[in-house]
Amino acid sequence: MDPLLIVILTIGLFQRGGLCLPAKDDSQTQLIVLQNEDMEPTVLDCDYNIKDTDSFLTVKWFRNDKTIYQWIRGTHPAPIPEFKNDIDSSYESSTDPNKQYSSLALINPTIHTTGDYKCVVQTRSETFTSHQKVQVIDVRNYTLYLNQNKIQNETQLECVVSNVFPKPTITIISEDDDVVKKEPRAPEENEEGYFNATTVVAVYDTDDDVDSYQCVVSFEGYSKNLTAFATSGSGGGHIDFRMWLFCVMYFFLSKLKVLI
Repeated sequence: MDPLLIVILTIGLFQRGGLCLPAKDDSQTQLIVLQNEDMEPTVLDCDYNIKDTDSFLTVKWFRNDKTIYQWIRGTHPAPIPEFKNDIDSSYESSTDPNKQYSSLALINPTIHTTGDYKCVVQTRSETFTSHQKVQVIDVRNYTLYLNQNKIQNETQLECVVSNVFPKPTITIISEDDDVVKKEPRAPEENEEGYFNATTVVAVYDTDDDVDSYQCVVSFEGYSKNLTAFATSGSGGGHIDFRMWLFCVMYFFLSKLKVLI
């Protein structure tokens, strides 16, 4: 065969992935919603089929390109010491000796469990790679306020959410009036990795009817939202605890005739 033709064919194979290692990209993100009670392990499967069943076989898992778990066929799996409390290394994914400990069982999840996970399977003659994404949702200790301030015919609405993960999107909805001005602000990450965010909008109101407002906090890929409501004249979606406490103390002290 003409040497020039051989070179052309070889380049074509590399460009089309003809000589590349098999790889799988699982585009569906695995969601983990943190709860206060004990949670079941989240299992990530490593899908592969090998032909070289008699030779060396190793399975490695990476998170954000950092090795977190390794299994060599015929031995017990070994999570990297740094991640030993994050992985259940006793979890058996299959009775097939070639896949017995190939899955990754995530336990004790935190927001730092979020990441890109990669499984690499190697024999002496074959290599398989698969990718998966994990997204943790933590709204266990959030706070959410919808405040309003009316100036003439304009009502300013401020929605504030704090201590949530991941980065939220805030939408303020006026059921009766048109939003005339928006002031979105980029969410800020605190020292623990959680997010605080604020959005301010203004609506134009020309009548004295009671108007309803809604603040919706959403997260990409998660179907459930956080919601706060307010109506015109309500003074906002929450009560200041310090003001409430002052009023209560004032009431009881006045009853005891301590106040003049």
